[in-house]
Amino acid sequence: MLRRLELTIFCVLFLVFFVLNNALWHNAVLGIFLLISYAVVFGWELGGVIVFSEKAILRWWLGFWVLLSCLLIVLTFAYYVWQVTSGLITTVILLTPPIILWCTKRFQTKTLFTHLHDLWHEKRHRIPSAVWLVSSLCLLLFVYFFITLANTPVIEAVRSVWERLPTTIFISYLLITTLILGLLWRGKERALSLSLVCILLFATISIVAIVFPIGFGFDSFIHKATELHLADVGTITPKPFYYIGQYVLVLFLHHGFEFSVDLADTFLVPFLTAMLLPMAWYFACVHILRTRSTAMLCLSGLFMLPLSQFIVTTPQALANLWVLLGILASIPYLLEKEHPRLGVLGLTTLATVLIHPIAGIPAGLYFMLLMTDPRRTNPRTPKTNKIIRILLIAFSCIVLPLSFVANALISGQSLGINWSALNPVSWINGLNLTIFFENRFDPVLDLVYLYGFNAFLLFILIAGFAWIEYRKDLSRRFRILLIMVAALGMNYFIMSTLLEFTFLINYERSNYADRLLPLILFFLAPLLILGLGHVFVNIKQQPFVLRAGVLFLLVVMIASTFYLSYPRRDTYETNRGFNVSQADIDAVHLAETLAQGKPYLVLANQSVSAAAIQEIGFRYYGDLFFYPIPTGEKLYQYFLTMNDHPTRETAQEALSLVPMHGDVDTVFFLVNNYWWDAPRIIETAKTTANDWRSLGEGQVYLFRYDFP
Repeated sequence: MLRRLELTIFCVLFLVFFVLNNALWHNAVLGIFLLISYAVVFGWELGGVIVFSEKAILRWWLGFWVLLSCLLIVLTFAYYVWQVTSGLITTVILLTPPIILWCTKRFQTKTLFTHLHDLWHEKRHRIPSAVWLVSSLCLLLFVYFFITLANTPVIEAVRSVWERLPTTIFISYLLITTLILGLLWRGKERALSLSLVCILLFATISIVAIVFPIGFGFDSFIHKATELHLADVGTITPKPFYYIGQYVLVLFLHHGFEFSVDLADTFLVPFLTAMLLPMAWYFACVHILRTRSTAMLCLSGLFMLPLSQFIVTTPQALANLWVLLGILASIPYLLEKEHPRLGVLGLTTLATVLIHPIAGIPAGLYFMLLMTDPRRTNPRTPKTNKIIRILLIAFSCIVLPLSFVANALISGQSLGINWSALNPVSWINGLNLTIFFENRFDPVLDLVYLYGFNAFLLFILIAGFAWIEYRKDLSRRFRILLIMVAALGMNYFIMSTLLEFTFLINYERSNYADRLLPLILFFLAPLLILGLGHVFVNIKQQPFVLRAGVLFLLVVMIASTFYLSYPRRDTYETNRGFNVSQADIDAVHLAETLAQGKPYLVLANQSVSAAAIQEIGFRYYGDLFFYPIPTGEKLYQYFLTMNDHPTRETAQEALSLVPMHGDVDTVFFLVNNYWWDAPRIIETAKTTANDWRSLGEGQVYLFRYDFP
């Protein structure tokens, strides 16, 4: 009764401070403190309801993840039937404490405060001085790492973040990784080691969030602009059928806890990944390996995942995180235990669908395969059950291509089918096996790319070894993972060969198919854990030299993942894109000023278009956006034509795309100096434009074409 009274008092205090901050103070620092309290306490309490038999952190991550999924579902439903307003989000937060209190009383779970009292009275475990020293050194290196990042902002156009960061970043990262792996090898002080792994993962995937204050990529600018509009209006017309799951979480942080939309969006995926994924991975390791010391060392397997998925907040990245968490959360069920129950997994699956369909559809298929497990279906209809399962598996192999075809028919987008791609000879000719053993006579990069080119294959080999070695000991339910891998592989094959996404520019047409590759690895993650556990158990019994060699390889692997997770410009690879620069933003504002409130069109690249979306928002003439996006539309083709040969005739033809009621008679042509033929384009455009300006010491040139 006393412990429950403490929880009740906490809920009352939380509500008081939340209401005061939300209505009167609007203090961002207090908002952060309230968010931490909300996440820790209510996540813990809900986790105790879902998996009451789990201890400590193994229940918190699951409770917090389910709490976020519930919030996401409720707010998304509200968006579709009405709108997402500050008042609605405030109401949802106010209802959380009484609902949690009811749940904990209904299921008679131990509260967080009870657990803290139990810990206080437990026998103290003495932590060696060496462990404290290593942990303190790690924290000091982390402080240096993040301060260095914060003091190295990149506001000019670059191909790769590594062009600007000092080499000391790599040195500090290597030292931190080595020290943390030493703690993981020890296998004790699990709470301390797990916390350090969370910080290491955040350091690995948060580079662009910290270093690029303007923003990074292209899609994130569109999503941020949409979120800003939703924050002001509460809805957007027409209402899209996807992405809303991410938007409402950003609005939840913005309206509920005084976060700016830009800050909430920028750090949403990196922070949630760093907080939830290591705990979920350890949760899976403990259940699969059943030895906590080995499970700790298997946390290094986290860095074999394609972490580039999580460096920027996008709906695809958030949905991919939800898929991976769902797979890890399902491990107890795959091992024929009953927690968490399928209802919980169904809830998080629905949340994944509401974030992004490319990840949501596979998540939904995985949940349906779990539901149709032969051991759970009606024993009176075995033949019917078998037929349903076979049909479901067959449907899983083609569902994503079918969804794209259906979407193209509904939206009117062009989507081609290349039947000639089914020729096996073209597959053989397209193979390039030399890529796995390339050498550019740079010892460090050769080692990094040796791992990078073979990481996918290595992942599959370890998972395959685990299946072959332990298939007799594993539950039959583990076959569902292999079914999902085969189904996604078939979907990838069809989308990468047969379907042609003609509404995208040539070099972007493989984008949708490539999004399935990380999902394939995610479904192999449990087998990877099993394979790594087998390796580590045997390695620990070997001589010191061999163990040191394995530790060195792990450091190389993690450092390689760190480097390869971001766009690069080196002897192996040159990134095609540039980030949005301050000069791009200045060019957008200059065009807006020169137009003097009159409508106009702009021919520019994607980076400048992203800057326009961020600075000006969504402006359309009919269905035509006034900057050339997406790249598959006709306006972008006129931009490419102007780059070939800038003429007044081409600029005037671009105006023909504007509906008659648009009354547009001005075209701006923007040229960035990093365009491969920029000097010729600039000098030619000077002779054909009515006016021209230079910005950022020649980084961007603006040309004006008037047609009275």
